[in-house]
Parts: sequence; C-alpha cells; structure tokens
Amino acid sequence: MVDDSQGMVAFLGVPADDRLLSEDLVSLPNTEQQPEPVVLSRQHDRLVAGGSLLTAVTLVGGVALLLFGGWQLLFEGGGAFAAVLALIGILLAATHWGWVHVAEYVGLTIDEHERRQFDERRQEWLAAIAPYPRFSVSTSVLDDASTRIERVLHRPVLTPQHTFTFVREVDAVQDYDADAPAGVIAATVETMRHQARLETDRLCGLWEAASTAYAAALSSAADDQQQLAAQRAAAAALSEHINASLLQPPLTE
Repeated sequence: MVDDSQGMVAFLGVPADDRLLSEDLVSLPNTEQQPEPVVLSRQHDRLVAGGSLLTAVTLVGGVALLLFGGWQLLFEGGGAFAAVLALIGILLAATHWGWVHVAEYVGLTIDEHERRQFDERRQEWLAAIAPYPRFSVSTSVLDDASTRIERVLHRPVLTPQHTFTFVREVDAVQDYDADAPAGVIAATVETMRHQARLETDRLCGLWEAASTAYAAALSSAADDQQQLAAQRAAAAALSEHINASLLQPPLTE
C-alpha cells in the first residue's frame, strides 16, 4: 500500500506540466489519457472549392459581359447600358481571383478558431489532472508463452519548473506458466484490478481532502504566511482523513 499523504502537500498549488500533453502522456493510466487528436473540419476545403467556382464564374461572366457590351457599343450603337455592361465585365474579369483569396482567408480564420478551441480543451483537461498516485494493471505474453501480470504505479513527481508530471513504476509482478489455467489468470487480474481501484480511490480521497482544505485556507488568509497556513491546513485535513479511515473496517474483496 502506498502512503504518500505527506508528499501530497508538496504538490498543492502546483500546475500540471505541459509534457503531459505529449511525451509524458503515456505515464498516465490508459483510461485517463487524452486521446483527442487535432481534427480540423472540412469547411476550409469547401470554402476554397466555392471560391474557385466563383472565380471561374466571375471570369467567364465578366468576359461574356465585356464582349456583349463591347459588341453593342461598336456594332449595334448601344448606349449607356452597353457601356455599363462592358464596365461590369471588365471589373469582374479583373477581380475574379479575389474570390479565391477571400475563401482562403475565411478558411484560415475558421482553422485558427478550431485550433484555439482544441487548445483550450487540452488545457482544461490538463488543469483537471490531480497529482495523486494511481494504479493500473496490465498483462503481457513473454517469449516463453508465459503470462505476466503487472501492477503499475503512476507516481506524480515535481519538475525543476515547479510543475508536476508522472512516472511509471512497476509495483508488483505475477507470472504464470504457459500451461496455467486461463480462469486462474483471469481471477488474478480481476483481483489485482480491484485492489488497484481501491488504492487509487483511497489516494484520490486523501488528495481531495488536502486540496479542499488548502483552497479554503488560502482564500481566507490575508497575510504573507497564507501559503504556509494553507499547507498546514491541508496537512491537518490529511491527518484527519487518514485517522477516520483507520477507524473504518478494512476493505475486503
């Protein structure tokens, strides 16, 4: 059983490291990893396609109006109306590439907005990670066809930048020969997973008690010693939480 109650105080008020969004993500349990990839919508492509279509339409339409208006002016004695048509044709033909640029600009604006929303969701997810130890259980097949069951400790650690990340440590190992009954292996895995959940929930409860007391003390303190007072309050809450749990009957399978 891991008892990191006093060590938890060191993580109070410490933000999660950005590396948990990239290379340190695998240090978290699989169920808590952020799998969301950057997926941009197809609006940009549709806008560019629409801009290309408008470019072609305005070019063809502008040339057609120019030819028609010019024909009317030169050979049919057309008046002001023909001149206006020819002028509109010239303007359309001269500015037809503008639609592509407008579509591209709008598409890039949409892409930037989507990326900003994606980054905000990632930062919200990062801020929600609490620095308490977790446990997970995994199985693997070795070269000799035996089965290995590992209980992994996902331990929070402080970085030099005064942020926290996690490291993976194998906490317990159970090996079974290739001829071991599948039912026995499955029962062992389920037992270890159940114990891992219980221990993770216990540590989560300790962290919530400490962080709640820390936040309350920090908001009420008004002097230069507010952080120290908040840490003392958090440590006291941890102690009370641990003592209360010792009075309860032990968790059993």
